[in-house]
Amino acid sequence: MHARKLLIAALLFTTALILHHRQGQSQFTIRPTAQEELILAVPDVQPSRPEQASDLAQVLKTFNDVLWADLKFSGFFTIPSKSFYPPQPIVRTEDINYDAWSVLPFQLSFMAAGTLELDGGILRAELRIVDMKQRSMSFGQRISGDSDQVRSIAHRWADEVVYKLTAGASRGIASTKIAYTSRRGAAKEIYTMDYDGYDTRPFTRNGSLNLFPSWAPDNSKLAFVSYRTGKPQLNIHSYVDGSRLPFPIFNSMTSTPVIAPDGNRLAFTMSDAKGNLDIYISRLDGTERRNITNSPAVNTSPTWAPSGNQIAFISNRGGTPQIYICDTDGANIRRIVKEGGDADSPAWSPDGRLIAFHWKPRMAENYDIFIAEVSSARIWQLTSDSGSNESPSWAPDGRHIAFQSSRSGSDQIYIMLAETNSREIRMVTSQGANTSPAWGGYVRRD
Repeated sequence: MHARKLLIAALLFTTALILHHRQGQSQFTIRPTAQEELILAVPDVQPSRPEQASDLAQVLKTFNDVLWADLKFSGFFTIPSKSFYPPQPIVRTEDINYDAWSVLPFQLSFMAAGTLELDGGILRAELRIVDMKQRSMSFGQRISGDSDQVRSIAHRWADEVVYKLTAGASRGIASTKIAYTSRRGAAKEIYTMDYDGYDTRPFTRNGSLNLFPSWAPDNSKLAFVSYRTGKPQLNIHSYVDGSRLPFPIFNSMTSTPVIAPDGNRLAFTMSDAKGNLDIYISRLDGTERRNITNSPAVNTSPTWAPSGNQIAFISNRGGTPQIYICDTDGANIRRIVKEGGDADSPAWSPDGRLIAFHWKPRMAENYDIFIAEVSSARIWQLTSDSGSNESPSWAPDGRHIAFQSSRSGSDQIYIMLAETNSREIRMVTSQGANTSPAWGGYVRRD
């Protein structure tokens, strides 16, 4: 009985140390500290021709809703409620009553305004940012497209606003894509969607199990695992036309592929003749394959450092699944999370400073999303008290994370600002059960 009490006390003491370590860290915010708060007004975009107001009513509502959501979720701006705004619509810059806007209970930095019109079936947007302190136009953009592309036009403008008002510190995320696994019936297919959950499209349609999608850095390809042949095999498909690219079918279990930052290499998990699971690196066509872990332990879930010179992965060589880092030749292995429990699904941040992962510390009931600083191994917890939260994936801006969560009762995809106690968390899927999000990269700026 005495020994049992000592064991319970030891477990409680260990748990208390872990909680103290996690809670003792300062609050983590990934957004850069600005010299001053950017307060942005986003009044509704107006029809440039009053006679089109009725025909454009739904298009205008969609544009204004999407733009507001994109800019708010960017995390760079304080956006006051429209209930504070003066009632006069702004069609031209001359319509701005600066005196009326200056007496509000906050001092505006900038205003986003603009107009839409339909011209021969083409939707044309004329958009501008006004410097409210200088009382002058700062910059503008004209964007056009089919009327059913209104969401895309709003996304493009939101990203331009973020890019210009942050002096290039961020390109925004509004035009990015997320790939994920969706179970709708017996099959699990790879789907893609806009970052906000719209424009969902099946990428695979083979009626089998398709898992662990991973984008090429330029979004030109998707790597994933498919059971279409009866056993898990790696597939690399063109995102442009869906065609399968040459990659060998190994006579062994393969899993968790991830394409390197240079777009020419692949890291993945594969079993050897003895059934050991190791991390392998190969060319994108499967040649020059080499085992970089060579361990009897289970080694899986690789993620590339942005430099392409290191790999983080999961291994149970210490008894439970934990995060390790090694060079791409397998040298210089070191462990990141040392507090025990179960860790999985590491994801290296675009700037190389952080690794996001899901972790269930000792005595915890659920997995939650954590981030660890690579240089110091300091840990911050991003989610808590809301089901099981797993499989984080960084947005290309390094400020947002997609993850799967059971908080709604079924597995769904969520996105959030990468901050402790973030209030900016959005559910972006609802149909079926959805897992393993992979946030795509940026496309080239014109």
